[in-house]
Amino acid sequence: MTLDTVIMLFGAIVAVLPFLQFPQDWTDFLAFIAGIIIIGLGIAVRRRSSHMETGQEQLFDTENKTVE
Repeated sequence: MTLDTVIMLFGAIVAVLPFLQFPQDWTDFLAFIAGIIIIGLGIAVRRRSSHMETGQEQLFDTENKTVE
């Protein structure tokens, strides 16, 4: 399962929580935990994309040095 899929899954859980008729304290706690997980996964996706961008730039710079 990709990180994007997990983020969508936790987003769906947050959207459905109010309709599951858990006690309000449970709903608040589960929404809080799901939000923390979504934030963590968002940070992971952002770091992964920034590492991929810098890796591509370094690869491009290396190719330019060998061409010159």
